[in-house]
Amino acid sequence: MIDRSLNFLKPYDVEDLIRVGRNEDGGYIISKKVLDDCDFLLSFGMANDWSFELDFLNYSSNKKTHIYDHTVNLTFFLKRVYKSIKRLFYLKSSLTNINLKLKELLNFLTINKKKLLHFKKKVDKKIGQDTVNIEQIFSNIKNNKIILKIDIEGDEYKILNDVLLFSNKIELILVEFHSIDLKRNEFLSLIRKIQMNYYIIHLHGNNVTGYCEDNLPRTIEFTFLKKKSNNLLKLKKNNNYPIKNLDFPNHPYISDISINFNE
Repeated sequence: MIDRSLNFLKPYDVEDLIRVGRNEDGGYIISKKVLDDCDFLLSFGMANDWSFELDFLNYSSNKKTHIYDHTVNLTFFLKRVYKSIKRLFYLKSSLTNINLKLKELLNFLTINKKKLLHFKKKVDKKIGQDTVNIEQIFSNIKNNKIILKIDIEGDEYKILNDVLLFSNKIELILVEFHSIDLKRNEFLSLIRKIQMNYYIIHLHGNNVTGYCEDNLPRTIEFTFLKKKSNNLLKLKKNNNYPIKNLDFPNHPYISDISINFNE
């Protein structure tokens, strides 16, 4: 159970939460109404899983997404296939694993580039040959109703203040905060800033990285919904997370991690 001083992290009540993406790491919880209303997804972080982005695109024919991830290209997936084959000779891989890596490669090669654009750029504070900043990213988007997903392994702390300058265009923010034990002050400060314009409507602890000393998970996925005059929400009655049939462990072979609010 976490300390009462952290009760401001407790989600507000939204009845139309759904899971988009797979039932492991890579799936996220959003409002169905927002999914219906927003035709553009901006995604920071891709790696070898873009099931969330694909589910979003498959929801209706007019949806599009931009993904920014400087670590991903054809070589990235070829190396994953090669490594899996090499490990087979040391009995540390399997034909199933090789097939999985080949499927990842095929999925990457067959991305529908009319609906999903991948930019091999690092989202950063500055513009460079291999970097892009938030202002430049938003200048390439004409849509005014955007879902934003951020999973960039700690760099969320560098860019979120700039992201919030475009709150007028972002209906819902998904962000995974990392290293909360080491970045506690930055984490709390950013949450407070986001809450000026957004409600927390869901949160889920990542079961891979464990707990801080005060039982708060070291890594937490948040869903933030924009505040509007017609969506004055009340705090959720539920004090315990994860939520059955909505949340699933990031790592399927490790028990899920709990967040229990102290009322």
